Amino acid sequence: MAETEVAGLYVHSPFCSAICPYCDFAVARGRAADRARFTEALLQEIELCGSGGPEGGWAGEAASRGARRFDTVYFGGGTPSALSLEQLGAIRRQLAATFEIDPAAEWTIEANPEDASPESLAGWREVGFDRISLGLQALDDRALRFLGRRHGAADARASVERAREAGFLSVSVDLIYSLPGFDGEWWLRTLDEAASLGPDHLSCYELTIHDGTPFGRRRDAGRLRETGEDERAANFVATHRRLGGLGYRGYEVSNFARREADRSRHNRKYWRHVPYLGLGPAAHSFDGRRRWWNVARWQRWSDAIEGRTSTVAEVEQLTDRDLLLEAVMMGLRQRSGVDCAALEERFGIDPAVGNAAEIEAWERAGWLRITGRRLQPTLEGMARADRLAAEWELPES
Repeated sequence: MAETEVAGLYVHSPFCSAICPYCDFAVARGRAADRARFTEALLQEIELCGSGGPEGGWAGEAASRGARRFDTVYFGGGTPSALSLEQLGAIRRQLAATFEIDPAAEWTIEANPEDASPESLAGWREVGFDRISLGLQALDDRALRFLGRRHGAADARASVERAREAGFLSVSVDLIYSLPGFDGEWWLRTLDEAASLGPDHLSCYELTIHDGTPFGRRRDAGRLRETGEDERAANFVATHRRLGGLGYRGYEVSNFARREADRSRHNRKYWRHVPYLGLGPAAHSFDGRRRWWNVARWQRWSDAIEGRTSTVAEVEQLTDRDLLLEAVMMGLRQRSGVDCAALEERFGIDPAVGNAAEIEAWERAGWLRITGRRLQPTLEGMARADRLAAEWELPES
C-alpha cells in the first residue's frame, strides 16, 4: 500500500423490499419507521466516529494516521435505494460535516432496477452520487424469476439507459452466472446483451449457494443441483474472454471495465490493504493493522448506538504474516499480480522464498507469468486464485 493512498468509506443500508433466495448478507425487510430509526442511528454513528466514538470505534491508530480523510464513499447493502432522498441527503450532509472528503471523491450507490425511475435517478445525482451499481443479475425473465428478483428484464435494460440519461459519470451492472439449468450459451448471450447496453463497468459473480438460505435448504433437500466445478471454471474463462473481446478488460476475478478510469476506486482499496471505515450494521473497517466489524442485526446495532455502547462484534489484530498472506491472495485475484519486491520491502519477507517449486509448477501449468519478481496470474490462474493462495507457505517470522 502506498503511504499517500487515502482511506475509503463504506455505508451499509440493511433494507430490501424482498430477500433473494441466494442472499446471505445482513439484510432485512423494513417498514418506514424502521428506515427512519436506522437513519437516525446512522447519523449518530457518524458523529460518534468523528469524535473518536465508543470503545472499538474509528479512533486510535487510524485517526493518528490521518485516516479520517476519504476519497471514495460507497453506499451498499441491502438496497441503499430503499432509503428516501431526504434520508440519503441527511446522511451525506452528516458525512461531509464530520469527515474530510476529497472534493473529487467517487460517490457510489447500489440500486435495484425497479427503484431506478427517472425521478429517483435524478434525485440520487442531486444528492451527489456520481457512480451507480445496478443489480441487474440477469437479462431474461425466466432467470430473474429463478433468482427471486422483483424486476423484469425490461426494467433491467431500462435502468441502464435511464442512469446514463440522468448523468451518472459511471454506470456499473451486476450479473450472476453458473445458474443451475442455464447453460454456457445462455450466459454468453447475457454478456453480449449486457455489453450492448453500454455500461462502463460490469461485475460478474458466480452463484454461490450458502447454508441457511432458501437455495441452501433446497440444495440440502435434493431439489436444487449446484453447477459442477468444471462447468463453473469454463464459465469463468468464457466470461473473461467474451467481455475482453467486447472491450471490457477483467482487472480482478469478478470485475471488468472499459477504461482504467472506470474501475471501482473504492473496491480496489479492499484489495490493496488501504484503510477503510464501515458504518452501519455488519460493516467492516480496517486501519492498516486491525480489522473489526459491527454487529449484523440492525436492531442490535441501533440499540448500541442509542445506548452509546460499542457496535463492534469482533476485532481481529493482524500480524505482518497475516497481511502478507492476504496480499498474496488478493494479488493472485488481480491482473496486476503479486509484486514480490514491493512486498519484501513492506514486510521484510520475500513471499516467493520457500515457494519456488510451486511457482515453477504453476508457470509450467500456464497459471502464472513471471516477469522479474512479479507473478501475474493468467486467466486460468485467476480461475484458481483461491486454491493457489491456499497452497502458499511463508517462513515463520
